[in-house]
Amino acid sequence: MKLTTTLAALVVAAMPLSVAATLPTAGAEVAPRAAATYKVKASASSSTAVAKEDVITVSGKVTPKAAGQKIVLQQRLDGRTTWKKTDDAKVKKNGRFVLSDDPGTPGLRFYRVLKPASGKIKAGTSKEFEVTVYRWEKLIQRTSGPKVNIDDNTGAMVGADYYSASLTTMTPGTPAYVEYTLGRKCKSLSATYALTDGSETGATGTVSLTVDGVVKVNESLAIGTLKKLVTDVSDGFRIRFDQTSSSTPGAIPTAANVEVLCTK
Repeated sequence: MKLTTTLAALVVAAMPLSVAATLPTAGAEVAPRAAATYKVKASASSSTAVAKEDVITVSGKVTPKAAGQKIVLQQRLDGRTTWKKTDDAKVKKNGRFVLSDDPGTPGLRFYRVLKPASGKIKAGTSKEFEVTVYRWEKLIQRTSGPKVNIDDNTGAMVGADYYSASLTTMTPGTPAYVEYTLGRKCKSLSATYALTDGSETGATGTVSLTVDGVVKVNESLAIGTLKKLVTDVSDGFRIRFDQTSSSTPGAIPTAANVEVLCTK
């Protein structure tokens, strides 16, 4: 026994230090190897989307490869801590995957991709990423600010068509205006600018739109003139519509079917 121990010691002493250092010492316990964990990389097709119009595509890769196994897309709304399943799919042979979501409500949301545990490999999740979802809504659904000589409770007839949610001058020849607060939560405004069918032949008028005091739209109008415009109102806090009209012949300007694209 003594001879064997002596020989073993001589062998170790003759080994390079780098090799000898890796050998377990007598009586030492070998630590168990840590279980492997799935690694998931994922990204969205866009950082913004329009509710009920756009589909958010999430693609990525999982390692080790898990061909045919389930991969899950999860999301949580801003201000919440609970993750909910949005979609699932099977991992392809090359380890890649494609998932999607069709958001129906506006606001900021976060996504991540989960690969459930399988066999001896632990579950893994991707880093979370955010997507801002916008939605078109009628401007008149918001509470208006100061207004003079503006009817915002009914629609308007223009070119023999009815336009809902319109902002229309009530008394021809009298300046009219109305203000709304967007609170920097919107990025686009859509409207059709025209004189209503109730205007007299030869009537003229104007409609302008300002965003925080900056003129974005300034249109001169006559009978038969219809101008549908989409205006950038990004980061705008307060907007204002101004309308002028001839009194004789009587003109009734309108900003018809006004909609804003907002997160809230």
